[in-house]
Amino acid sequence: MKYILLSAFALALFSCKGKENGKPGEKKDSLTAVKAAPNTESQKDFDILKVLLDEEIGNEKPKEIDYKNYTVSFRNDEDPYTVTFHTIASDDFNNDGITDYIIERNSEGMLGGNANTNSEILYIIMGKDHKISQRHEIQESAPFSYNVLDGISYEGGKLKATAQQNYRSYDKPIDSLESTELSFIYKDGNVFEESYLTSCSLAKWKDKKIFNPSSEHHRSIDRHNYTETIEEKYASNDFEASAELSGCDNLVIIFEGTYKTADTSQKSIGEKGKQFLSFLAKNTNGYLQKDLSVIQNYYLTHKISEDEAKAENLSFYIFTNKDKGKLNFRLVMTKESNPKENENWEIVTRAK
Repeated sequence: MKYILLSAFALALFSCKGKENGKPGEKKDSLTAVKAAPNTESQKDFDILKVLLDEEIGNEKPKEIDYKNYTVSFRNDEDPYTVTFHTIASDDFNNDGITDYIIERNSEGMLGGNANTNSEILYIIMGKDHKISQRHEIQESAPFSYNVLDGISYEGGKLKATAQQNYRSYDKPIDSLESTELSFIYKDGNVFEESYLTSCSLAKWKDKKIFNPSSEHHRSIDRHNYTETIEEKYASNDFEASAELSGCDNLVIIFEGTYKTADTSQKSIGEKGKQFLSFLAKNTNGYLQKDLSVIQNYYLTHKISEDEAKAENLSFYIFTNKDKGKLNFRLVMTKESNPKENENWEIVTRAK
């Protein structure tokens, strides 16, 4: 379980999350809804690949730009690489009359094995005035990614692919590497791998909110094991909190809290730590409150520390850090409901 936890936290640093901008009650993106005809007249001169290529370039001074083939090359000191975009599919995924896209981004570096050698699939959900409303990323390949996606095709609203274990990440003979078939859809404001919806207990959590209330809410798909991810933020005058949630049957969640305070003494750390836990136990979704209350009660009789603690089927620990005028806390919590999902491939295949 610690393996999943550390992996989830590390991978979250590299994940870009799509925003959920739909108003409560809207069902525009249901796959059973009647599709609105895209406004092709206003979109005929729009080029999403040029937009993405210009984003890639940013303020850099590339070696070469090829807008015809949507390719840009970067000198990058002694580690040059080239990025190319191409369209896998264009469709109206959320039935709002605006064309959306599935794009492949491919980056190739020297010898095909450096950090700039990777590829990914981008779901681009468009809003009004040619603005990108949501962006979701799925890892296709990288030197040390868990899985490699191949055989990608799109038909009838579904993106299909074969996932195979990456030989660099799994300690087994190449002829023993496993594979599985995947199917991705856009539904109810997010991109899902279909087996997540039917085989993961967290998919049955209907109210996908963490804080009550939250100031920001983002949902997307984990780029490595294809579970749903949720990120939220909460802010008040002297306190800010954030949360990152993911998992299939086993819940992985990271809470962070920052207090503005001139007192950063050890006594203040203890008091603010307990205040942080009290906030979480009282101001989170009912799905989480019981477990957070268990953790809160544990630290009433135990010192807050970075040592892993266990209570019932929960594992958790708290990092603390002080800065000038600030105290920071990070609670890392896992809830094990399925002991057979202890590493990435077991989550990908929804092992039971």
